[in-house]
Amino acid sequence: MKCRYDVEVRAQCPVNPTDTDLYQFTIESENLIEVEKIAEFFKLNAGKKETFQEILTQNCAVTLGAQVTSIGWHGGIRVTCQAP
Repeated sequence: MKCRYDVEVRAQCPVNPTDTDLYQFTIESENLIEVEKIAEFFKLNAGKKETFQEILTQNCAVTLGAQVTSIGWHGGIRVTCQAP
């Protein structure tokens, strides 16, 4: 089985705290991940919290035990992160 979860995530930029960054996350797993667990991860680690996209992507992959890809724009540069 292969599961894919797509979620739009907002987080505060740690360099410019007045900026809210928008990311598109894709979470892929060979096992079921309860969507409530995904929502809880982002509630605790994103939203009004300051974080870098790269760190958020890595922590998401480790916490959920999944392959995670995120896409975001920073200073006019598109950033794509994959973990692990």
